[in-house]
Amino acid sequence: MTKLDKAFLIIGALLLMTAATLSAYGFHGLADSLTEADRLSWRWAVQMQVYHAIGMILITLLVLQTGPSKLLDIARGLFVFGVIVFSGSVYAEKLGAPEAIVEIAPLGGSSLMLAWLLVALAVFLRK
Repeated sequence: MTKLDKAFLIIGALLLMTAATLSAYGFHGLADSLTEADRLSWRWAVQMQVYHAIGMILITLLVLQTGPSKLLDIARGLFVFGVIVFSGSVYAEKLGAPEAIVEIAPLGGSSLMLAWLLVALAVFLRK
C-alpha cells in the first residue's frame, strides 16, 4: 500500500466519521434552529459526504487490487475536493455563513461528477 492509498483510506474514514457526527448534530443540535428545508439540505449534504467517502474507499480498494492509476488518483482527489466544497458550503451556510457561500456548491458537485467519469474511464482503459 502506498502512502497515497493509505492517506485516501484515512481520509475516507474521517469523512465517514464526520458525516456521522454532522448527522447527529443536525438532528439533535440544530433541530430547533433549522427550518424543514434547511434540515433537508443538511441531510442531503451528509448523504453526499457518505456516498462519496464510501466511493473513495472502494476505489482505493480497487487500486490496491489492480494497481496504480493516475486517473483513479485524480478521481480520489476530486472526491475529497468535491465533498469539502459541496457538503462544506451547505454546512457553512446552515451554520450562519453568508448565504452566497452555497453558490460554490455546484463546483463541488461538478467535481464529484467528474470523479465518477474518471473512474469509469480508468476502468474502461484498464488492461
